[in-house]
Amino acid sequence: MNAIRQATAFDFAKLLTLGAIWGAAFLCIKLGLEGFAPITLAVSRTLLGVVVLLILLAATGTKLPHRRRDWGWIAVIGAVNTSLPFLLIAWGQQFIGAGLASILMGAGPFVALFANHVLTHDDRITGYKVAGMILGLLGVMILVGGEALTGLTASFFGQLAIVGAAASYAASGVMTRKISHLPAASGASATLLMGAVYLLPAAFIFEAPLASRPGIAAIAAVLFLGLVSSGFAHLLRFQLIRDTGAVFMSQVSYLVPLFGVFWAWVFLGERLHVEAWIALALILSGIGISRLRRKRKARLLDEL
Repeated sequence: MNAIRQATAFDFAKLLTLGAIWGAAFLCIKLGLEGFAPITLAVSRTLLGVVVLLILLAATGTKLPHRRRDWGWIAVIGAVNTSLPFLLIAWGQQFIGAGLASILMGAGPFVALFANHVLTHDDRITGYKVAGMILGLLGVMILVGGEALTGLTASFFGQLAIVGAAASYAASGVMTRKISHLPAASGASATLLMGAVYLLPAAFIFEAPLASRPGIAAIAAVLFLGLVSSGFAHLLRFQLIRDTGAVFMSQVSYLVPLFGVFWAWVFLGERLHVEAWIALALILSGIGISRLRRKRKARLLDEL
């Protein structure tokens, strides 16, 4: 693994940009679902992202990875970081709003904390982390649990799908460090390409992608998802993990729910109920508390 460095102002600008882009993704998924079925939407954004990154590879003379060991990790990361979360989010957002989906994605860091405790020897669970996880999971329970009390509705399963996507992203963060020696564009292109390999046959088996008749808004939304949210943002994510580590990158979890709620309010007119605001406050507070007194240990972890 490459050694990481201290984050610069430019890195923080990248993080802010990533939060704004991924926050807008929930808005675009909601719009895209008006013209595309979930798997078709997921594979469309993935293929567009692949095209963007392959053009970048050609322009810079960078090649795709060639080592078999790298492709082994890429095959796993392509599933966990691309195809599975893209599919779960698109499916789940058929039943819930864009703002609510962005809040539920805040569950990811708590899964990452638990995974690091289990899979590493020097990033153990602490009192602050336990307190943070309790607050964050309480926030998720307020949203998902409240829905469960009304019965096993489509909205309940939609929320569970978003939480599953958050967990999938969290697990992929540690895995991505395994290929951090690769050029950013090369690693990002390869993982997106593998995601497309998984999604494309699924779209033709379970849906009829060629029969889609989307409107202008749906097409524009998918173009943003593919070219910006999947292609450009995937490259930014890979760069940040490679240069500053998975812990710094995970701070985007503060930004995505805030931007997601904001974009949904501006463009869709969504208004969150009181429970959603309480859940958002608990999740963001939990993320903040879980990071107290952990900077030194976190950087040691990333440098391994």
